[in-house]
Amino acid sequence: MWPPALAPPSTNNLTAIVVVVVIVILVALAGVAAVFVGRQISVPISPSPRVMGVVVARSADGTNWTLTITSVPTGLYPSTAKLAVATSGGATALAPTPFVSLNYASQRAAYIPSQPGGPVAVGDRLLLSTTTYSTGYTYQISDSTSILAAGMLG
Repeated sequence: MWPPALAPPSTNNLTAIVVVVVIVILVALAGVAAVFVGRQISVPISPSPRVMGVVVARSADGTNWTLTITSVPTGLYPSTAKLAVATSGGATALAPTPFVSLNYASQRAAYIPSQPGGPVAVGDRLLLSTTTYSTGYTYQISDSTSILAAGMLG
């Protein structure tokens, strides 16, 4: 009599192992691809430019230039905002001076806040004597990192 025929090897275990290995490989490849794609699409975020809006006008009696602040970057304080004025030839008429240190009696320039205390705000004004700072002089407002506004008197 013949010995009974051997049953063919089971393929169920082999199939399960192959499926698991393929899934592990695909997950690993997806992870590696995500890392590379993530690095490629990362966009460096730079701080927005700090800009101040200023309107220059002559006072009603003609004795002062009035620089009215129409927009201001956040976090700007009178102690860090500086005003500088140059002659039409480029010489320094007023060295960069913090707003809070401006003294009309000695420098013929003053900072007039719309509300006392706090940061520089829309509606704040700078007054500059028209006799000391003539038409054609230029002004520059800056902070510790950048020029916020610049223009000409007149």
